[in-house]
Amino acid sequence: MPGLDGGRPDRPNRPSIDDRRASLNDRLDQRPGDRHPAHNRPGYGWDHWYDHHYSHHQHWHHGSWHHPWRPPTCWNYWWNRYPALTAFGLTTWGINRVGWAFGYNNYYNPYVTPSTVIVDNSVYDYSQPIIMAPDETTLSSNPTDAPTAQVPELSLTTFDQARNDFYAGDYTAALKATDKALTESPNDAVMHEFRALTLFALGQYQESAATLYAVLSVGPGWDWTTMIGLYPQVDIYTEQLRELEQFVTDNPDDSAGLLVLSYQYITAGHDEAAATELERLVALTPADPVAIQLLLSVDPNAKIPDPPKEVLPPQPTAKIANDQLYGSWSADRDGREFEMDLKEDGTFSWTYSQGDQSQEVTGVWDVDDKGILAMEMNDDGVMLAQVLFKDGRLDFYMIGDTEGTPPLEFTKE
Repeated sequence: MPGLDGGRPDRPNRPSIDDRRASLNDRLDQRPGDRHPAHNRPGYGWDHWYDHHYSHHQHWHHGSWHHPWRPPTCWNYWWNRYPALTAFGLTTWGINRVGWAFGYNNYYNPYVTPSTVIVDNSVYDYSQPIIMAPDETTLSSNPTDAPTAQVPELSLTTFDQARNDFYAGDYTAALKATDKALTESPNDAVMHEFRALTLFALGQYQESAATLYAVLSVGPGWDWTTMIGLYPQVDIYTEQLRELEQFVTDNPDDSAGLLVLSYQYITAGHDEAAATELERLVALTPADPVAIQLLLSVDPNAKIPDPPKEVLPPQPTAKIANDQLYGSWSADRDGREFEMDLKEDGTFSWTYSQGDQSQEVTGVWDVDDKGILAMEMNDDGVMLAQVLFKDGRLDFYMIGDTEGTPPLEFTKE
């Protein structure tokens, strides 16, 4: 298929836990006070995360928009106060992602409709974020190695068929094959982004927006080379884009159409046109963080109706050592229960549950002398938190939170 490489390179070996924790510690120690927050450190950020985690989709990556990112003015205080954010290459996309993975923040997809997509008795719930779950990992024979995510071969084969169907213009068959592949790999952002494109090609903009929103909540989208390589001719894509433009013209207040059109413009490199549509979208959905992030990605000077307030956690009055954090901790907030186990070998497990739903995150952890706790997930997302002891408990504030969320108040079990 022209424009697509069917080869799938072998996944590189993951570093040992000791190596990963040493790397984590090195990044915590990097505090370039005179370094501008806009300058991400090389080797981290979305391109690194995607290349490391999703290498099986060789040349077309979710997380590829190459806008020179810098934190907007309303969020500068976070990057100025916490240089570790820069050292880890975190953006507001990255922060949102780990917040949802740990259950720290609430997640809402405004484009989800009462209808659900049901394939082979599996339901894709786009009201929930796309998160790599521990049950989608395979442990190596060495128990000290971190688990590596494995994509089932059947899923990849089915997804290859979906790409072939799309290239041939059979979008209904492509959607069916993609849904089947997602039953085996439900948290693969690339497959979901392809699914959103297929729905766009079919003119199903509400469904495309619901899928796309979950994808863009994880990170920025594909670049132009990736997208257009899925089509045999540019003219076919152009015709589909014109149909969407006409839909938005006829339905100027349709937020789903605006989201999909803005995404298409950004992917094609038409930032000015995207900014125009995103200003309309933000006006319609002023509290939507994804719409705001998209607008600021193409116009960092855009005016946001109600920018986040400066809510900073207190600083610890004394150094916090690793051994003070060893053990199992529990907290609850807003009907959610949290369990944090910080082990002496440098690994952690984190579980949050609400009702009969639960999510587990595992990885490596470390803390610096300023009380910044870093927990790197096995899929390479990093939670950074300011922690401090208060009245016999451990208060946990996610660094970069723009919602003024109260801290998790952990007590030791």
